[in-house]
Amino acid sequence: MRLAALVALACVAAALPAADPSPVTVPGAEQFDLTAKGGGEYRVFVAKPKGKAPPDGFPVVYLTDGNGNFPLLLTAVRRQSAGGLAAVVVGVGYPTDDPAAHAARRTYDLTPPTDPEWLKAAAKGGPRLKAGGADAFLAFIEGEVKPAVEMRYPIDRARQALFGHSLGGLFALRVLFTRPESFRTYVASSPSVWWNDRSVRADEKAFAERFAGKEVGARLLVTVGGWEQEPGPGVGKELAAVLREMRMVDDAKGIADRLGKAGVKGLAVAYREFPEEDHASVLLPAAGRGVRFALESP
Repeated sequence: MRLAALVALACVAAALPAADPSPVTVPGAEQFDLTAKGGGEYRVFVAKPKGKAPPDGFPVVYLTDGNGNFPLLLTAVRRQSAGGLAAVVVGVGYPTDDPAAHAARRTYDLTPPTDPEWLKAAAKGGPRLKAGGADAFLAFIEGEVKPAVEMRYPIDRARQALFGHSLGGLFALRVLFTRPESFRTYVASSPSVWWNDRSVRADEKAFAERFAGKEVGARLLVTVGGWEQEPGPGVGKELAAVLREMRMVDDAKGIADRLGKAGVKGLAVAYREFPEEDHASVLLPAAGRGVRFALESP
Protein backbone atom coordinates (compact mmCIF):
# COMPACT_ATOMS: atom_id res chain seq x y z
CA MET A 1 0.00 0.00 0.00
CA ARG A 2 2.78 2.42 0.80
CA LEU A 3 4.41 2.00 -2.61
CA ALA A 4 1.14 2.69 -4.39
CA ALA A 5 0.54 5.79 -2.28
CA LEU A 6 4.08 6.96 -2.91
CA VAL A 7 3.66 6.60 -6.69
CA ALA A 8 0.30 8.37 -6.59
CA LEU A 9 1.89 11.37 -4.87
CA ALA A 10 4.48 11.77 -7.62
CA CYS A 11 2.17 11.08 -10.55
CA VAL A 12 -0.26 13.82 -9.56
CA ALA A 13 2.37 16.27 -8.34
CA ALA A 14 1.65 18.53 -11.28
CA ALA A 15 -1.90 17.43 -12.05
CA LEU A 16 -4.29 20.23 -12.87
CA PRO A 17 -7.70 21.07 -11.44
CA ALA A 18 -10.67 20.94 -13.76
CA ALA A 19 -10.57 23.66 -16.40
CA ASP A 20 -12.27 26.93 -15.57
CA PRO A 21 -14.93 27.89 -18.13
CA SER A 22 -13.33 31.35 -18.37
CA PRO A 23 -9.61 30.74 -19.02
CA VAL A 24 -7.02 33.42 -18.33
CA THR A 25 -4.46 34.49 -20.93
CA VAL A 26 -0.81 34.90 -19.91
CA PRO A 27 0.30 38.27 -21.34
CA GLY A 28 3.27 38.08 -23.67
CA ALA A 29 3.09 34.32 -24.07
CA GLU A 30 2.01 32.04 -26.89
CA GLN A 31 1.37 28.37 -27.33
CA PHE A 32 1.51 25.94 -30.23
CA ASP A 33 0.97 22.21 -30.64
CA LEU A 34 3.42 19.67 -31.99
CA THR A 35 2.88 16.06 -33.01
CA ALA A 36 5.91 13.99 -32.11
CA LYS A 37 7.39 11.84 -34.85
CA GLY A 38 6.88 8.85 -32.62
CA GLY A 39 3.25 9.82 -31.97
CA GLY A 40 1.66 11.89 -29.26
CA GLU A 41 0.38 15.45 -29.17
CA TYR A 42 2.20 18.07 -27.15
CA ARG A 43 1.50 21.69 -26.29
CA VAL A 44 4.44 24.09 -26.09
CA PHE A 45 4.14 27.31 -24.07
CA VAL A 46 6.65 30.07 -24.87
CA ALA A 47 7.38 33.63 -23.75
CA LYS A 48 10.33 35.86 -24.53
CA PRO A 49 11.71 38.95 -22.78
CA LYS A 50 10.88 42.42 -23.95
CA GLY A 51 13.50 44.29 -25.88
CA LYS A 52 16.27 43.34 -28.25
CA ALA A 53 18.07 40.03 -27.90
CA PRO A 54 21.76 39.98 -26.95
CA PRO A 55 24.20 39.34 -29.84
CA ASP A 56 24.33 35.62 -29.02
CA GLY A 57 20.59 35.33 -28.46
CA PHE A 58 18.51 34.89 -25.32
CA PRO A 59 19.22 32.26 -22.67
CA VAL A 60 16.38 29.75 -22.48
CA VAL A 61 14.76 27.80 -19.66
CA TYR A 62 12.93 24.63 -20.69
CA LEU A 63 10.59 23.05 -18.18
CA THR A 64 8.47 19.95 -17.87
CA ASP A 65 4.81 19.96 -16.81
CA GLY A 66 4.23 23.06 -18.89
CA ASN A 67 0.47 23.13 -18.33
CA GLY A 68 0.88 23.90 -14.66
CA ASN A 69 4.44 25.13 -14.20
CA PHE A 70 4.91 27.49 -17.15
CA PRO A 71 3.21 30.53 -15.50
CA LEU A 72 5.21 29.96 -12.31
CA LEU A 73 8.60 29.78 -14.04
CA LEU A 74 7.71 32.69 -16.31
CA THR A 75 6.85 34.82 -13.28
CA ALA A 76 10.10 33.81 -11.60
CA VAL A 77 12.07 34.89 -14.67
CA ARG A 78 10.19 38.15 -15.11
CA ARG A 79 10.51 39.10 -11.45
CA GLN A 80 14.27 38.77 -11.70
CA SER A 81 14.70 40.23 -15.17
CA ALA A 82 15.47 43.68 -13.72
CA GLY A 83 18.74 42.19 -12.54
CA GLY A 84 19.69 41.13 -16.04
CA LEU A 85 18.39 37.58 -15.77
CA ALA A 86 16.04 37.74 -18.75
CA ALA A 87 15.38 34.55 -20.70
CA VAL A 88 13.00 32.81 -23.04
CA VAL A 89 10.81 30.38 -21.06
CA VAL A 90 9.55 27.20 -22.73
CA GLY A 91 7.10 24.82 -21.08
CA VAL A 92 6.39 21.42 -22.61
CA GLY A 93 2.96 20.05 -21.79
CA TYR A 94 -0.12 18.47 -23.30
CA PRO A 95 -3.20 19.70 -25.18
CA THR A 96 -5.61 18.55 -22.48
CA ASP A 97 -7.26 19.95 -19.36
CA ASP A 98 -8.11 16.48 -18.03
CA PRO A 99 -6.05 15.92 -14.86
CA ALA A 100 -6.08 12.12 -15.23
CA ALA A 101 -4.89 12.26 -18.85
CA HIS A 102 -2.22 14.79 -17.91
CA ALA A 103 -0.98 12.65 -15.02
CA ALA A 104 -0.81 9.54 -17.23
CA ARG A 105 1.12 11.32 -19.99
CA ARG A 106 3.68 12.89 -17.65
CA THR A 107 4.22 9.63 -15.77
CA TYR A 108 5.24 7.95 -19.02
CA ASP A 109 7.29 10.85 -20.42
CA LEU A 110 9.26 11.66 -17.28
CA THR A 111 10.26 8.19 -16.10
CA PRO A 112 13.24 6.03 -17.14
CA PRO A 113 12.97 2.38 -18.23
CA THR A 114 11.11 0.75 -15.36
CA ASP A 115 10.89 -2.83 -14.11
CA PRO A 116 7.39 -4.19 -14.93
CA GLU A 117 7.26 -6.01 -11.62
CA TRP A 118 8.00 -2.81 -9.74
CA LEU A 119 5.24 -1.07 -11.70
CA LYS A 120 2.81 -3.86 -10.92
CA ALA A 121 3.51 -3.47 -7.21
CA ALA A 122 3.29 0.32 -7.48
CA ALA A 123 -0.13 0.12 -9.12
CA LYS A 124 -1.62 -2.24 -6.56
CA GLY A 125 -5.10 -1.04 -5.74
CA GLY A 126 -5.03 1.58 -8.52
CA PRO A 127 -4.84 1.98 -12.28
CA ARG A 128 -2.03 0.30 -14.20
CA LEU A 129 0.79 2.67 -14.96
CA LYS A 130 2.68 3.15 -18.21
CA ALA A 131 6.25 4.31 -17.68
CA GLY A 132 9.67 4.43 -19.27
CA GLY A 133 9.36 7.13 -21.93
CA ALA A 134 12.02 9.56 -20.68
CA ASP A 135 14.56 8.88 -23.42
CA ALA A 136 11.95 9.26 -26.17
CA PHE A 137 10.70 12.45 -24.53
CA LEU A 138 14.23 13.87 -24.51
CA ALA A 139 14.60 12.97 -28.19
CA PHE A 140 11.37 14.87 -28.88
CA ILE A 141 12.62 17.95 -27.02
CA GLU A 142 16.01 17.84 -28.72
CA GLY A 143 14.82 16.99 -32.20
CA GLU A 144 11.49 18.80 -32.44
CA VAL A 145 10.81 21.29 -29.63
CA LYS A 146 14.18 23.05 -29.69
CA PRO A 147 14.18 23.55 -33.48
CA ALA A 148 10.61 24.89 -33.35
CA VAL A 149 11.56 27.37 -30.62
CA GLU A 150 14.74 28.43 -32.41
CA MET A 151 12.76 29.18 -35.56
CA ARG A 152 10.66 31.66 -33.59
CA TYR A 153 13.19 33.21 -31.20
CA PRO A 154 16.92 34.06 -31.16
CA ILE A 155 18.35 31.49 -28.72
CA ASP A 156 21.81 31.23 -27.20
CA ARG A 157 22.41 27.48 -27.44
CA ALA A 158 25.28 27.74 -24.97
CA ARG A 159 22.90 28.90 -22.22
CA GLN A 160 20.09 26.37 -22.13
CA ALA A 161 18.58 25.15 -18.86
CA LEU A 162 16.19 22.35 -17.92
CA PHE A 163 13.88 22.63 -14.89
CA GLY A 164 11.80 19.73 -13.59
CA HIS A 165 9.89 19.06 -10.37
CA SER A 166 9.08 15.68 -8.80
CA LEU A 167 9.11 13.19 -11.69
CA GLY A 168 10.32 16.17 -13.72
CA GLY A 169 13.28 16.41 -11.34
CA LEU A 170 13.96 12.72 -11.93
CA PHE A 171 13.84 13.40 -15.66
CA ALA A 172 16.35 16.24 -15.30
CA LEU A 173 18.76 13.90 -13.52
CA ARG A 174 18.28 11.22 -16.17
CA VAL A 175 19.12 13.70 -18.93
CA LEU A 176 22.22 14.96 -17.10
CA PHE A 177 23.49 11.45 -16.49
CA THR A 178 22.86 10.12 -19.99
CA ARG A 179 23.04 13.18 -22.28
CA PRO A 180 24.79 15.95 -20.31
CA GLU A 181 25.46 17.96 -23.48
CA SER A 182 21.73 18.58 -23.94
CA PHE A 183 21.64 21.54 -21.54
CA ARG A 184 24.11 23.78 -19.75
CA THR A 185 22.15 23.88 -16.48
CA TYR A 186 19.91 21.34 -14.76
CA VAL A 187 17.52 22.13 -11.91
CA ALA A 188 16.16 18.99 -10.24
CA SER A 189 13.43 20.16 -7.88
CA SER A 190 12.39 17.47 -5.39
CA PRO A 191 13.50 14.66 -7.73
CA SER A 192 11.65 11.36 -7.34
CA VAL A 193 14.85 9.38 -6.84
CA TRP A 194 12.89 6.53 -5.22
CA TRP A 195 11.25 5.63 -8.54
CA ASN A 196 11.95 2.06 -9.74
CA ASP A 197 13.92 1.15 -6.62
CA ARG A 198 16.18 4.17 -7.14
CA SER A 199 17.43 2.98 -10.53
CA VAL A 200 18.63 6.54 -11.30
CA ARG A 201 21.47 5.81 -8.89
CA ALA A 202 22.85 3.40 -11.50
CA ASP A 203 22.72 6.21 -14.07
CA GLU A 204 24.52 8.47 -11.60
CA LYS A 205 27.26 5.88 -11.03
CA ALA A 206 27.73 5.31 -14.77
CA PHE A 207 27.91 9.08 -15.34
CA ALA A 208 30.53 9.57 -12.63
CA GLU A 209 32.65 6.72 -13.99
CA ARG A 210 32.29 7.81 -17.61
CA PHE A 211 33.34 11.39 -16.94
CA ALA A 212 35.82 10.96 -14.09
CA GLY A 213 38.63 13.36 -14.85
CA LYS A 214 36.93 14.56 -18.02
CA GLU A 215 35.29 17.87 -18.86
CA VAL A 216 31.50 18.10 -18.84
CA GLY A 217 30.75 21.79 -18.45
CA ALA A 218 27.35 21.34 -16.82
CA ARG A 219 25.71 22.84 -13.74
CA LEU A 220 23.27 21.08 -11.40
CA LEU A 221 21.06 22.47 -8.65
CA VAL A 222 19.17 19.94 -6.52
CA THR A 223 16.40 21.35 -4.30
CA VAL A 224 14.00 19.78 -1.81
CA GLY A 225 11.59 20.81 0.94
CA GLY A 226 12.38 20.09 4.55
CA TRP A 227 8.88 18.71 5.13
CA GLU A 228 9.18 16.22 2.30
CA GLN A 229 10.78 13.69 4.62
CA GLU A 230 9.94 14.80 8.14
CA PRO A 231 6.39 16.11 7.66
CA GLY A 232 5.09 19.29 9.14
CA PRO A 233 2.09 19.79 11.42
CA GLY A 234 -1.26 18.36 10.43
CA VAL A 235 0.05 15.43 8.36
CA GLY A 236 -1.61 12.10 9.16
CA LYS A 237 0.35 9.08 10.37
CA GLU A 238 -0.08 7.07 7.16
CA LEU A 239 1.15 9.88 4.89
CA ALA A 240 3.96 10.67 7.32
CA ALA A 241 5.11 7.04 7.09
CA VAL A 242 5.07 7.22 3.28
CA LEU A 243 7.12 10.42 3.29
CA ARG A 244 9.75 8.92 5.57
CA GLU A 245 9.89 5.85 3.33
CA MET A 246 10.48 8.03 0.26
CA ARG A 247 13.58 9.65 1.86
CA MET A 248 13.30 12.64 -0.46
CA VAL A 249 15.70 14.82 1.53
CA ASP A 250 18.29 12.09 2.05
CA ASP A 251 18.24 11.18 -1.64
CA ALA A 252 18.43 14.75 -2.90
CA LYS A 253 21.31 15.65 -0.58
CA GLY A 254 23.05 12.36 -1.30
CA ILE A 255 23.10 12.93 -5.04
CA ALA A 256 24.44 16.45 -4.64
CA ASP A 257 27.11 15.32 -2.16
CA ARG A 258 28.31 12.40 -4.28
CA LEU A 259 28.42 14.36 -7.53
CA GLY A 260 30.29 17.17 -5.81
CA LYS A 261 33.03 14.69 -4.93
CA ALA A 262 32.95 12.69 -8.17
CA GLY A 263 35.87 14.46 -9.79
CA VAL A 264 33.97 15.38 -12.95
CA LYS A 265 35.70 18.46 -14.35
CA GLY A 266 33.50 21.45 -15.08
CA LEU A 267 30.52 20.02 -13.19
CA ALA A 268 29.20 22.62 -10.71
CA VAL A 269 26.84 21.14 -8.14
CA ALA A 270 24.66 23.01 -5.64
CA TYR A 271 22.08 21.84 -3.11
CA ARG A 272 19.33 23.84 -1.46
CA GLU A 273 16.88 22.62 1.17
CA PHE A 274 13.88 24.83 1.92
CA PRO A 275 12.69 24.44 5.54
CA GLU A 276 8.97 24.17 6.25
CA GLU A 277 8.06 23.42 2.63
CA ASP A 278 6.36 20.25 1.43
CA HIS A 279 6.32 18.56 -1.98
CA ALA A 280 3.75 21.00 -3.34
CA SER A 281 4.69 24.29 -1.67
CA VAL A 282 8.40 23.89 -2.32
CA LEU A 283 7.86 24.43 -6.04
CA LEU A 284 7.57 28.19 -5.52
CA PRO A 285 10.95 28.83 -3.84
CA ALA A 286 12.56 26.18 -6.06
CA ALA A 287 11.42 28.06 -9.15
CA GLY A 288 12.86 31.35 -7.94
CA ARG A 289 16.17 29.87 -6.82
CA GLY A 290 16.37 27.61 -9.87
CA VAL A 291 15.90 30.48 -12.30
CA ARG A 292 18.61 32.49 -10.58
CA PHE A 293 20.98 29.52 -10.62
CA ALA A 294 20.28 28.90 -14.31
CA LEU A 295 20.78 32.47 -15.44
CA GLU A 296 23.36 33.97 -13.10
CA SER A 297 26.29 32.23 -14.80
CA PRO A 298 27.32 33.23 -18.36
